[in-house]
Amino acid sequence: MPNAAPAPGLGPETSSENCLSRLRELGFTLEPAEPPHTRNAQCQIDVPIHLLSVPVSSHPQQTVVLKEKPILACAFAENFGRWISDLAAPVIAGRMGIDLVAVRTGPGFECRNRNGSPTGKLSAHAQGRAIDVSHFELSDGGSLFIKPNGNASHADTIATLRRAACGWFTTILGPGSDPSHTDHLHLDVEPHGSSDRYRICQ
Repeated sequence: MPNAAPAPGLGPETSSENCLSRLRELGFTLEPAEPPHTRNAQCQIDVPIHLLSVPVSSHPQQTVVLKEKPILACAFAENFGRWISDLAAPVIAGRMGIDLVAVRTGPGFECRNRNGSPTGKLSAHAQGRAIDVSHFELSDGGSLFIKPNGNASHADTIATLRRAACGWFTTILGPGSDPSHTDHLHLDVEPHGSSDRYRICQ
């Protein structure tokens, strides 16, 4: 398995210019995003961007598109993009013999509490440090859905991606975790407790 990237937000902060330059050097396609205007002052993103596409590390001429153009914090976009580039695309190609062409997601940033609750802790989405993945679009025109559909081969591939995501993210939630994550994979980099090594992988 490729080396996982350290989860952003758990180490020294990087400047806006450095982060954007690094993503472009990695071959990411992105657009700067306007800081969201919300009623909750806690909903703030550090260097917001729209992530449009990432190259596949083993085949740099091949790109994976983010059709929803999610708004993400720049540092989180690097982790998410590298997970696609270094893990998701190679695993799907190796296990299924099909190229990954697009990852379908939610909007990224959402100013809300965890699980959309009216009370409680703010979600990592509220800082652009989380993403929800619903499915993967493949080069044969098919799709690989996070929600179980009875296809054992698909379920095995999703399980591999889900387990390995623990190297890139601090929280991984999906079908079976709770009623809020029955049809998508939630990935974020929120720290848990005092250790940057603690992971919630469900």
